[in-house]
Amino acid sequence: MMRTVMMKGVMLAWMILLAGCANQSMPGYQRVYQGYQVPQNLADAVQARLRAEGISQAIIGRDSVGRLKLNGVYRDEDEVERAFIIVQSIVGIQSTSPFYPENVQEKRWEREAGAALSDYFKRKKQAQSNVPGKKRALVIGINRFQSYPQITDIQGEDDARLMGIVLANYGYDVRSLLGERATKAKIESEIANLDKVLEPNDTLFIYISSHGTPPVPTSGGGDERKMSIVAYDSGPLTSSMDRTGGALTIQRTSVSDKLVQRLAQRTSAMTRVIIDTCYSGEILRDMSNVGSAYQDKMNGGGFEKASVSESSWTGASYTSKAIAFVDDGNSSVGQATKTSEQVTRRNYSFITATSPGELSWGPPSTVGTFPDPTSQTELLRGSFFTQSFIAYLKQFSGDVPRAFEEARIFTSKMVQQGPKQSQNPRRFTTIPADIDNLSKH
Repeated sequence: MMRTVMMKGVMLAWMILLAGCANQSMPGYQRVYQGYQVPQNLADAVQARLRAEGISQAIIGRDSVGRLKLNGVYRDEDEVERAFIIVQSIVGIQSTSPFYPENVQEKRWEREAGAALSDYFKRKKQAQSNVPGKKRALVIGINRFQSYPQITDIQGEDDARLMGIVLANYGYDVRSLLGERATKAKIESEIANLDKVLEPNDTLFIYISSHGTPPVPTSGGGDERKMSIVAYDSGPLTSSMDRTGGALTIQRTSVSDKLVQRLAQRTSAMTRVIIDTCYSGEILRDMSNVGSAYQDKMNGGGFEKASVSESSWTGASYTSKAIAFVDDGNSSVGQATKTSEQVTRRNYSFITATSPGELSWGPPSTVGTFPDPTSQTELLRGSFFTQSFIAYLKQFSGDVPRAFEEARIFTSKMVQQGPKQSQNPRRFTTIPADIDNLSKH
C-alpha cells in the first residue's frame, strides 16, 4: 500500500513538472492559458492606421480574451470590412476579435431589401408573359495589366476572345471587355446594365478570365466577398508596400465577385457562369509590416494557416492566374481558390477553373501554347481549362457536362506534368444534363 502511494506521488510530481514545461513551449500556449497578449504599441499602430485611412470614428478595444476588437462608429459595412483588413494585417487573423461592431450606420441588407422587393414583383409579372427571351453574354479577359510588371501578364484576353466567338456562334448577344477596356468602372457598369435589362425568359452566360485575389476573412467568416477579380487598372502595387496597403489597394481597385454572383442569381430561363481566376493567398504575407514579429511569434514562426498556403511559395515556369509581386527580378506566386455559391434555384450552373487552395495554370510563358487535346495538329493559346473546355465543346456539339468533365481531366493531367501542382476544376449545376447544351439553350 505504501509503495503504491509513493509511486502515485512520484508520477503526479512528474506529470506536474512535465505539464509546466510543455505548456509554455507548446504552440498556442499563450492563447489557451493566458489569453492574447497583443502589445499596446501594435494596438496603437492599428488605431493610427485606421485614422490614416479615414476611418476616423473607429476605436480599437480588446475582447474578453485580449484580441483586438473593433468598437466605435462606422459609415457602412464596406468601412467595417476595410477596418478588419487593417487589424488583421498588423496583428494577424487569430489576434483579431471576430465580433462585429454594433454601430454601423448603413446596413447593406436594409438598402437592398426595398429594391429587391420591388424587383421581385416586377420580374414575377414579366415571367408570366410568353415573350421569347434573349441570349445575353458578358465576357471579360485581360492579358497585360496597367500595373505591369507588378501585376504579371497572363492569357486571359486570349481565353475571353475565343469564348466570345463560340458564344456568338451559338446565338448569344455578346458584350466583351478585353484588355484595357476591362477597367473596374467598365466591368461594374456592364454588370449593372445587365442587371437592369435581364428578363425572366432570357438566357445568360458570364465568362471571366483574369487574376484573382484572396478572400479577407471578417466577422465570424461572414465576409460576403469570397474573392476579388483584378481589373485592367487595378493597383498600382509595389513590393515596398506593407501588408495593409497592399490588401486595401486590391480591395479598392478590384471587382468583388459578389457583383457577379448577384447578377448570376437573377431570375432567368438559364444562367451559366465560368470564372477562370485564382487567388494570390500571400498578399497579406509577402510584405514587411510593423506586426510581423508578433505574428511570427503567435504562429510559431510559420504561416498563419487560416489565410496562407506554404505550397504557393514553390516556383514554377508555367503561368498562373495569381498575382505575382516583382522585386529585383524575383517573384512570388500566390495561392488560389474559388468555391461556387450554391444557389438552389432551377437552371443554374457555376463552373470554376480550380478547387480551393489551387492556382489556375496555363502553358509556360516562354512557349504560350499547348496541344489541343481533340486534335493532333492544333495548338491552343490560353489557360489549360478554358481552352480545353472550348475544344471539347466543339467536339461534343455544345454539350456542357461532357465538355467540362473532359476538360477537368485534361487540366488536372497537364498541371501535374508541368507545374507539378494540382488543379481540379469544379462544377455546381441545377441544369438537367439532357438540356445543358449550348446548341439547345
